[in-house]
Amino acid sequence: MVLISVFGVLLEVLEAIAPVLILFFIFQGVVLKKIPENIRDLLSGVLMTIIGFFLFYYGAKISLIPMGNQIGTYLSSVNFFWVIILIFLVGVFAILAEPAVNVFVYEVEKVSSGYIHKNILIFSIALGVGVALIFSVLRIYFNLPFSFILIPGYIIILCLVLLTPKEFIAIAFDSGAVATGPMVVTFALPIMTSLAIGLRGNDSGILGLGTVGLVAMFPIASLLIIGILLKRREKS
Repeated sequence: MVLISVFGVLLEVLEAIAPVLILFFIFQGVVLKKIPENIRDLLSGVLMTIIGFFLFYYGAKISLIPMGNQIGTYLSSVNFFWVIILIFLVGVFAILAEPAVNVFVYEVEKVSSGYIHKNILIFSIALGVGVALIFSVLRIYFNLPFSFILIPGYIIILCLVLLTPKEFIAIAFDSGAVATGPMVVTFALPIMTSLAIGLRGNDSGILGLGTVGLVAMFPIASLLIIGILLKRREKS
């Protein structure tokens, strides 16, 4: 049974990577018409990528996703106040463990020559994700339409863009992309779907969906606000 599960995960990983590899080799053979000079390094890198994807995906399926489901089921029987507190902490700590976020803040600090410190970025992204998960919980508890949160949210973001220094706009929108990394998708999303099922029944798991969309939105707003605050500090 375990071998069948392992083989199934490996097959899914190969199916996900195959289109990219096929496109790359077609480009090399048809457009450039040459074999890359570092073909051995390239193939070894592809092999390590496959192994890395396989280990993460298999690990997520046997640990993070079941863990998230159990936490969500448990939270469905907990007082609403504590659900808000715990889910906020889940968002914050998930971002602290998110590898894409750590790479992102390192690059921003390096490109800005230390002007935008990585700790400020991590704090603002973590705060945004925590608030995003709170709104996702509110949507589940009060059965709110997704558009009631998403449309006003992006209207506020567009207004903030007009007030934020232009160098912060690109950083803010990239922060939304990196926040929706593997930790949030494989851990926070199962929590939300299981919470919805525990509160409203098996047909309500769809209320937990949309969480990743909210996670992509709120860090953008928090980074734009940070940009406005830094601009005001410089003027003062």
